[in-house]
Amino acid sequence: DAQRGLPACVACHGERITGIAPFVPGLLGLPRDYLVAQLGAWQSDNRHTLAPDCMAQIAKKLKPAEIEAISTWLADQAVPAESKAELADSRRQWPMKCGSNLP
Repeated sequence: DAQRGLPACVACHGERITGIAPFVPGLLGLPRDYLVAQLGAWQSDNRHTLAPDCMAQIAKKLKPAEIEAISTWLADQAVPAESKAELADSRRQWPMKCGSNLP
């Protein structure tokens, strides 16, 4: 939701949502409850990453029903046979500055 400053998961976690090596993790294959818990931890400042903490910024904009829907959808996706993370590329256009994607 660009109007709310919420990028799609694929914008940071890769086209196949299998991560961007070496810093952005994949999201497929993770249980729904784990995903809900991690997003909740970012919302409540119990989880952090390098500043600027873009996942905390994103999580704090999500409503509980959105967290549930996103987590359920991700958990229901099949892990691709070739589930390797994409390699980071200096030309990649990130949707926002994050501690994990700054030079």
